[in-house]
Amino acid sequence: MYRRIDKKMKKENILLVLFPYFHTSIHPYLKKLLILFLLIIFSSVGNLFADYKRIISLAPSATESLYELGLDENVIANTVYCSDGSSKKEKIGTVTEPNIEKIVSLKPDLIIATKEGNYKTVIDKLIRLKLTVYVMEPYSSFEDVCTNFQQLADYLDKSDIAKEIITDIKKEVSNLNTEEKKSNREKIFWEVGANPIFTVGKQSFVNEYNKFINGTNVFEDIDMRYPNISVESVIEKNPDIIMLVNMGDVSDQEILKWNKYKNISAVKNNKIFLLEADDIFTPTPKKFLNGIKVLRNKLEINYRGLEVNE
Repeated sequence: MYRRIDKKMKKENILLVLFPYFHTSIHPYLKKLLILFLLIIFSSVGNLFADYKRIISLAPSATESLYELGLDENVIANTVYCSDGSSKKEKIGTVTEPNIEKIVSLKPDLIIATKEGNYKTVIDKLIRLKLTVYVMEPYSSFEDVCTNFQQLADYLDKSDIAKEIITDIKKEVSNLNTEEKKSNREKIFWEVGANPIFTVGKQSFVNEYNKFINGTNVFEDIDMRYPNISVESVIEKNPDIIMLVNMGDVSDQEILKWNKYKNISAVKNNKIFLLEADDIFTPTPKKFLNGIKVLRNKLEINYRGLEVNE
């Protein structure tokens, strides 16, 4: 049996929790050595005693994860692509080019970065500057999204909140799964970059959306997250649906560009959709569920001319 260690406990008092006979007869010198040793051990655990009040997020997915965990007021700054939440946040640049000088000047007690979006060189520089950085792992599936969310919550002492969210979201997501309907699946081309063209490969969590809209990714055979492809390869794949994710250089102009290729099934049948990146490319449990609903909504409007009630 053990007792939960409260963050606000003094470290010396925790010794009494872990070692109930610590206060009994022991040589003062040995006691000091033992305290020093245990404090070193506790420090290596990372955030066991931390209570972060000045968090900076370096990616939209990190920002939304923090908001979903109820830490909106603890976030003091984020990127220009992130939402502000309930209060205005300082902006520290983009995901790929954050302003290091400004980050340092804001005196954060924690920075949340992602391997998915932030460069390793940036993360390494922040660490060299003695800043505390938590790095979220890449996402290749909905399960990864949930796992990363839970791990972040565990680090921030929000485990119970995350477990409840994940349980509820998984229940809703499983009810929407159409994976068993394998016949008549429509071929989907996802465009996430225009100049040059980038798409969704096998390693991206975006592939998970396909099972909820009875589709298959035409470039799922490429073992990368976001590979660079050509117009010719898209024409060859002849997708039934084109999903344009509004990320920087992907805009409604891309619809006009693809409409020039009259032999593509998606063009013939008017199945080209422009999607907001925030709806599709923000991997948190709640956002993933919302992404499914957005995609179904788009397709239902196209197929039946009616709005889906969410």
